[in-house]
Amino acid sequence: MLREELETIAFLAKIEIKENEKEKYLKDVGKIVDYIEFLQDPDTTNLKPTTHVTGLRNVWREDVVKACPKEIIDMMLDSSPEKEESFYKVKKVISD
Repeated sequence: MLREELETIAFLAKIEIKENEKEKYLKDVGKIVDYIEFLQDPDTTNLKPTTHVTGLRNVWREDVVKACPKEIIDMMLDSSPEKEESFYKVKKVISD
């Protein structure tokens, strides 16, 4: 990467780079560009697409609605600052 390119990028990003820092950033950005080029090299034409490398899969279960015992509901509602019937009462967050 050229010094002028670094200065242009810094200008567009509205970042001030001091003169004594430019060499360091040139090296760092150069390493990033080299790594991106390295990632372009491997031949992946015969590889199958994958979403997970370990072969593990998620096991889903059916959602089953179960009634909650009244004692549990009462205990949860008793811990809230305000309640109305069997609901938590909260302050309005979003106005109309």
